[in-house]
Amino acid sequence: MYRKVVDFHAHAFHDKIAEKAAQNLNEYYGIPLAGNGMFQVVLDSMRENRIDKLVIHATATKPKQVEIINNYVAGLITPDIIGFGTLHRDYEGYAAELDRIRALGLRGIKFHPVFQGFKIDDATMLPMYEKIAEHGLPILMHMGDKNCDDATPRRLASVLDSVSGLTVVAAHLGGFSEWEEAEKYIFGRENVYLDTSSAIRFLEPERAKKLIRSHGADRVLFGTDYPLALHKEELEIFDRIGLSEEEAECVLWKNAYRLLHLSE
Repeated sequence: MYRKVVDFHAHAFHDKIAEKAAQNLNEYYGIPLAGNGMFQVVLDSMRENRIDKLVIHATATKPKQVEIINNYVAGLITPDIIGFGTLHRDYEGYAAELDRIRALGLRGIKFHPVFQGFKIDDATMLPMYEKIAEHGLPILMHMGDKNCDDATPRRLASVLDSVSGLTVVAAHLGGFSEWEEAEKYIFGRENVYLDTSSAIRFLEPERAKKLIRSHGADRVLFGTDYPLALHKEELEIFDRIGLSEEEAECVLWKNAYRLLHLSE
């Protein structure tokens, strides 16, 4: 039994749109979902599996959604629920919204380049990244895609070389299905964390262990990517990787506590 578990990568949608949003995910990725996208489902799973902290993300696919989504996620925050904000490439008031994001108690920014329609290293995004870095907020970046190259590790490396002080959580162990490129371009960078969501379930345990150790277990975070997965099964998959107890504790909670400046 682990001392604590933090799910660093879970999504929740407003009840009015949750099922439609989850269906869209299912159709795009072709992966059976573990939930319907509603917050209550992942909250119940959190309680049943004694998850210590849950980090919730939602992504604005249109500029007009930015403030609505940030308000929604902020409304979910409790001592055990942590929220990340969202921004959009075409949202002109991002500097003021970053101030508001901090005031709302949101702890980072989530981007999904594919669903938001931009390439990670698009030059128009650099001023936004720089402003996020000034605020000291980490970015959780969707990485990898079977249908396009908008979210490749190579593109993220270009941004990291251009923007100083930026901390990025590269989701899906650095890039779903693009792990060799992730090893080449972003593994080993001190300002990069990886998360395990939508990755370890598609890898052989030995391959997952090799990837985690290649980057460093002290900079990897556990995540379910709900509604794609829930905690019981994802923790069972994690256990099969065979990390040492010390490595597992780092991935499951210690790294998240350090990154988010949480008190033990």
